[in-house]
Order: sequence, then structure tokens, then C-alpha cells
Amino acid sequence: MSVPEPGARWRDAAPEFLAEREGQIRRLGRQVTELQFGRSSMVTVLGEPGTGRSALIRATVARAREAGLLAVLARCSPAEADLRYGVVSQITSGLAGTGYLAFARRLWVEDQPAETLIPALCGEFVALARNHPLLIALDDAQWADEESKAWLAAMTHRLRGVPILLVQARALGEGEGGTTGSATEPGPVPHSVIHVPPLRERGVRQVILSRYTGPVDGAFVTAATEATGGSPAALLAVLDHFAHASLSPVARYVPVLLERAAEVSGDRVAESLSRLPADALALLRVMAVCENGLGFDLLTSLASPKTMFPEQALSVLVRLGLVTDGEDPRPVSPLIAEMALAGMDVGERQALATRSVELGYRAVIPEDRLARLLLNARPVGAEWVVDLLRRVARRRRLHDDHEGAAALLVRALREPVGGEQRQRLLIELAMTEVGHSPATSDRRFQQVLLNSGPEVPVAVLVRAADLLNSRGDASATYRAVATAYARREGDAADVGSLAAIGWLAQNDCTSDPVLPVPSFPDPPDRSGDPVQAGIAAWMLAVRGERMSRARELARTAFQLKGEDQPFGPRIYAAKTLFFADEVAEAVIGLDEVLADARRCGARVPAALALIQRSRCEMRRGNLGQAMGDFEAARAELPLTSWHPRVVPYFVAMEARLHLAGQSVEKAEQVLAQELPSGADQGAAWGTLLYARAKVRMELADPEAALRDINECGRLVLARGWTNPAVLSWRSVAVAAHSACGNTEAARQLAMETVERAREWGAPSTLGLAHLGASRVLSGAEATSELERAVRILRDSVSRDSYARASAELIMASGEHPGALSLLEEATRKIPMPSGGLTEKVVEERAPTPNETRHLLTVQEERIAGLAAAGRSNAYIASILSVSVRTVELRLTGIYRKLAVTSRNELAPLLAPAPRNMGD
Repeated sequence: MSVPEPGARWRDAAPEFLAEREGQIRRLGRQVTELQFGRSSMVTVLGEPGTGRSALIRATVARAREAGLLAVLARCSPAEADLRYGVVSQITSGLAGTGYLAFARRLWVEDQPAETLIPALCGEFVALARNHPLLIALDDAQWADEESKAWLAAMTHRLRGVPILLVQARALGEGEGGTTGSATEPGPVPHSVIHVPPLRERGVRQVILSRYTGPVDGAFVTAATEATGGSPAALLAVLDHFAHASLSPVARYVPVLLERAAEVSGDRVAESLSRLPADALALLRVMAVCENGLGFDLLTSLASPKTMFPEQALSVLVRLGLVTDGEDPRPVSPLIAEMALAGMDVGERQALATRSVELGYRAVIPEDRLARLLLNARPVGAEWVVDLLRRVARRRRLHDDHEGAAALLVRALREPVGGEQRQRLLIELAMTEVGHSPATSDRRFQQVLLNSGPEVPVAVLVRAADLLNSRGDASATYRAVATAYARREGDAADVGSLAAIGWLAQNDCTSDPVLPVPSFPDPPDRSGDPVQAGIAAWMLAVRGERMSRARELARTAFQLKGEDQPFGPRIYAAKTLFFADEVAEAVIGLDEVLADARRCGARVPAALALIQRSRCEMRRGNLGQAMGDFEAARAELPLTSWHPRVVPYFVAMEARLHLAGQSVEKAEQVLAQELPSGADQGAAWGTLLYARAKVRMELADPEAALRDINECGRLVLARGWTNPAVLSWRSVAVAAHSACGNTEAARQLAMETVERAREWGAPSTLGLAHLGASRVLSGAEATSELERAVRILRDSVSRDSYARASAELIMASGEHPGALSLLEEATRKIPMPSGGLTEKVVEERAPTPNETRHLLTVQEERIAGLAAAGRSNAYIASILSVSVRTVELRLTGIYRKLAVTSRNELAPLLAPAPRNMGD
């Protein structure tokens, strides 16, 4: 119980207070004044239950009586809805109590026909009103009995010339036409409709201040408005509780407010339910179980009323505000549905839900609605159930309703499914849960790997292992794959694919405190299996070995096509092609991965494909496209849904994009953000250290940069990643050593970088290595390294690197004999800064394939690459999210720019140029 506090000063009693009802009170007052002058009219007051309709009616009657008018109030209720002339009886009794004895006697006989009784009753009221202007008010008029409604309708046609004011208060949706503040004349006298909306914050504050004498917090007022829905009745019930407990209306008691408001709402619903006839309650329960899965006609076949017509039962529910009105009635709120079902045990609910499923299936209702019915039903055991739930779940995933899709797949697993089908369901469910419950998603993938019997194909295990590893928990992947591999080793031809996934996880776990055993064999580099080929390509790439063979293996990996195939090997194959300067080909492969991943709702590989595509575009100098792909990757899956080992990769990538855009401060801010525990355990930590070192070099802090880059190198080398194309940490270390005065260390690292880059052979990697070496050398050695850098980078995909190398050579050229030709080449390919050196005019020659690409925009280059690879216009349109017509128009423009007539002529122009590796 709350402890009373000294500041809680509540009034013991307060008169009925009509907050925010000034306009309604004025309009009703004008009608009373008109009655005083002998003019008749009708008013309908509309509002939700609890908004103060009854208070307005009572205030109007009191005002009429104060003015000396004859006024009577009748309250209708569901309990008297079947009592003949019950409302008329209340009115006559009320008038008798005022001293008008003519209404004290019984004016009708039970069996008297309405054709004679109603005119007689109307005559009595008209006669009375001619001598005494009369106000007749009906509260909750929607509950009036049918005979009284007939009398009221007859009275409306006898009002002209007779001073009678008829005021009815009805539930919203039960009133007559008209808009707030307007008056219409559907009958013989003016008819006004007055709406009573919920209270806004101003009105809620007024009500609180009418009961409380101290200060009121604005936060409390806001919370009270939301919690009570602006209902004065609910608000007053909450304030009664606060007064009894001596609590002040301040922000720290908002939790008490919310709790009490929920109790009040429940009490009001419970009261309404207690007044329901049995047939209406049965209909409401069917609606609650079926959750709008069946139309009204089918609902009534499940709960056919015994003493009422279905329309009558529905009318009762609508008038009580429990069910929406219209063609598709349903409970107004989840609370109403929950409380209506409280009196049913679980078995009854499930039996009713199962009957609704059977009925819906026979009636061929839409699949989405049938799936909703299945959620509450017992297992059906029919083959169509699982297929239907999977189809609907897939559609929900495509519309980003991942939690709804997960609920359907959980329900599908309750059906009697086993073996391969069950494991595939678990994989689908895990993919669906990764955004809102990533830890649960990982456990499901592990369940597939650890609990699958020999009847489950190894391909299913490979898919689970691939998706588990993609989110980043390398340790869990290693343990689960090692167990599955040990059980299947030698039993299946494709168990090598499982081992290949395990090798990836093992490689990332290299620096973990305790490395699990046993180790996996390296993927064979001659394997024809696309899964093993993609990972073997990556293995060769990180070690900087046999670039041509790595390219072949990467291309083999892209034979994996379709949403049911592993994604990781294709993404690693695209990375390999990226390191080998086959950027356009890598982008095409990533586009295919992205399309397949999005079709099946695999958000993790979709995000990984996007972020790798971002790297490709950054390499090509398309910074805007790179930023767009990075943001799309972040939107695909929140950073909080990734394993901590992967988070540094996203942070580092964002920082590098800002660096590429010359935004050093933004890059520094990105790197300063707090990272989750365990972020420093994986290979991605090295990429963050690399980005941090580059930023610190930009901020002229080479000592700090050297510490970061040395640790980065240690982590990279521990995993056997010696290729400068993977992470050019040595180049940053060279610059840091040089800035710190460690000239010899810088020189040795620079030469080592060149040697490693030469072993790999990619032009951009080797050219950058020569460029880095030129910065720690002097004189002719430096110029010679710059010349090599420009010559090698000339036909590389790294436009920015070529531009930087050319600019540095121009500034350092002097009278060096080879500088002029290189300068001429540079001015052909990159624009000179305004006010800089004069561009030299050179004779025209046939463009190289790399220069051909420079004629095209980013999107044109993408379309040309896909077309040259044999992709159809429809496929290209789906990948790039444009229309087929747009693709056709773009291709026409591309043909014109490149002076070709068909896509068959594109391939030679877009092929890599012959590469001169220099000395």
C-alpha cells in the first residue's frame, strides 16, 4: 500500500464537473431557451461510453427545472430492453412525481394494440405540453424497448406547434445523421446532433484540478489522458483511488495511474459482459476465438443463437460498445476478447478454433484469414496446414512482419512433422526471428545441426551452418558444425561442404582463449563443389596465393543459384573477386545473392551482400552508391541483431566511408561509439583497429595509430591473412613508422608490402603498395616507385588511387624522363584541379576497356555488366528495382555511347584490360 504524503490535498466531495463541454452546454442551453419561448425541437447527443453524455443530459434537465419548465429524465438499460413500454412508463412515473396527477393513473392496458395505444399516449403528452412546456430526456436511448421507440417516433411527428423538447443520448454509431455543430431538419421540427468527444489534456487537467487543490504535473496529465482514453468516467474512478490512497497527481505515481486505469477498463468491460444475454456472449466468444478470420455468416454457424436472431445478438454487442459495427464485426479491443474468453477453458477454446478452421477451409476463405484461425487451433494433422502456414509466413516476411511470420511458423511446428521437413521449418523460423530474437535464432540453427538424424540430408545442415555463421557467432558455429561433421564424416559425399563452413568458423576463432578441437581440413582448391570452391577461393585470397586459381574457384561458387542454396560461399567468392580487381563481376554475383536472400527473407546474408557491394562501389569511386548500399545494409538488420564479433566490421566500414568523403570528424565520432561486450573477439576487430589507425593518422597522432595498426597486424597474421588486398595494414604502418621517425622499419615494411602484393598480382593492390613505398623513399627511388604505381593503377578499378598516384607524380616529376608520358596519360583519365597544371592535348586513340567503363554512369555500368553476363532485361530490372522499360532505354543509351549494336558486343569492351605488373 502507498504511504500517504503531506502534499496530497484531495477535496472530500465535488459537484459534477463538465470539463471541456462548454460548447455542448451552450447549445443545449439555447434549446431550453427556445422551449421557454414555446418552440419545439429535437437533440441527439452522441458519444462513446464514459465520455459524459449522461452528465450533459442531467445538466440540461436541471437547467430546465431551474427555469420553471416541466422536465423528466428516463434511463434506458439492457435489462429493460424487452419490457414493453418500459421507457414510457418511466416518463409517466417521473411526471407523476412532479405533481401532475393526470399521469399517475395507468394509461394503457397490456393487450391494447399499439395502433390505438400509441396515438392515445401521444395525445396525452401533447395536451400536457400545451399548458406546460415539456422537456423529455432519454439517456442510453439505444436500449429503449421497441414499443417505446415506436411511441417516440410517433411523437416526433406531433411536435410542430407544441412546446416539447426531445433530447436523446446515444452511443456513438447509434445516433442519427448530422455533423458536430450543424443542425438538419429531417422531420417536422429542427433536429440537432451534438457530439461528445473524449477529453483532451486541457480537459483532463480541469477535472483533476476540480478534485485536487495542489500542483499537478504535466507528465501526469499526459499519462492520464492516454491511459483513460479521455474518458471522464474512467478518470474520476482513477482519481477516487488516488484520493483514497492520499497520492498526489505527480510524475512518480504514473505507474500507479496506469495500473489503476487498466483495472478501471477491465471493470467496465466486466460490467458490460455481465449484462450480456447468453446468446450474445456466445457470439462474442466465437468472434474472439476466430480473430476476424470468418465473416459474420460463418460465425453464426459456429454459435447459432438459441433464443435470439443473430442480428439481435450482434446489435446487443454493438450497443454495449463491445463489438465494432459494419460488415465485418469484431471485438473493439484485445481486452474485451480476452475477458470474454476468460470463462472458457483452454480445451473449449481450442475445440472452437478447430471447428472454425474446418469451416473456413471448406468455405475457401482467404489464406491469411485461415492462418489466423490456425494459430489458436489444435494440430489438424492435414498436409495442407504446414504448406499454407509457410506460404503466409513468407508473405508476411516480405512485408516486414517478421514477428507475425514467426508465430505462424511456430504454429506449423506443432503439426506432426518430422525429419527433413521439420528441420527446414526450423531454419525458416530461425531466419525469421533473427531481427527481434537473434539469440533464439542461433539456438534454432544449432538445434538443426545437433539434433538431425541420418534421414536429414547434409545439404540441410550446410544451410543451417551457413546461416548460423553469417550472423557472426563463430565459436557456436564451430562447436555445432564439429559435432555434426563428426557424426556424418564418411557417410555423405557432400560432408566436405559442412567442413568448409567449419573452416571459416575455425579461422575466426583462432585468437579465442581456448580453440575447440578437432580442426577441419582445408577446403580442396580443386573441388568441383561450389560451396567448397567459394571458401577455397577465399582461403587462397587471404593467403595471397594463386590469384588466377582463386578467381576460377570464385566463379565456380556462383553456380549456386536460388534461395535454397548457401549464401556465405557466394559472398566470400565475391570478396575474392573484389580482391582480384574483378569488381564488376563481384557486384553481379552480389546482386544475385541479394535477390535470392530477399526472396526467402534471409536478412543476414542480404545485409552482408549489401555491405560488400558498398566496398565494391567505394573501390570504384562511387561514394554516393557506396553510402546508399551501406545504409541499406543497416536498414536490412539493426546493429543490435548482429553478434558482437561482427559489429566492429559495420562500425569500421562506416568510418572508412566518412574518410573517403573527407569527413574525418564524423569518422572519429563513429569510432568513438560504445561497442557491445565481446566485440574484440573476432576478426572484425582488426578492421576496426585499421580504420581507427587511419583516422588517427589523419588527426596527426602517429604514435596512437602505430599502436592500433600493430595490434591489427598481429590479429590478421594470426589468422594467416597475409594478402595486402584483404587489409592493407602494412601501408598504414609504413606511414605511421615514417611519421614517428622509424625510417628503416618503414622501409622494410614498404618493401614487404610490395613483395606480398606482387605475389598476389591484383593491379590495385600492387599499385597502392608501390605508391606507399614511394612515400618512404627519396630521389630517383621514390620517382621510380611512383611511375610503377601510375602505370599499374592505370587500368585498375581503383579510380581514386590512380588519381592520387598521378597527382603525386605530377608534383614530383621535375625533369624525370618518364614523367611526360605518364603525365599525358594521367590528364586523359582524370580531371586536373582548377588553377592547376595545364592539361596536355594528346592524340586520340582507341579506348581501353577500363576507359570504356569511364564513359558510363554507375547505373549504366551495372546494367552493361549484367547484360554482358547474359542476364535478361526482366532479371536486371528486378535486381536494380527499376522497370523493364527503364532497362531497355538505358541499354539503348549504352549502345550509343560505346558504338555497339547489341549486348553480344559488350563483353569484349567490359573485359579486364591486359595488365602490366611493372618490374
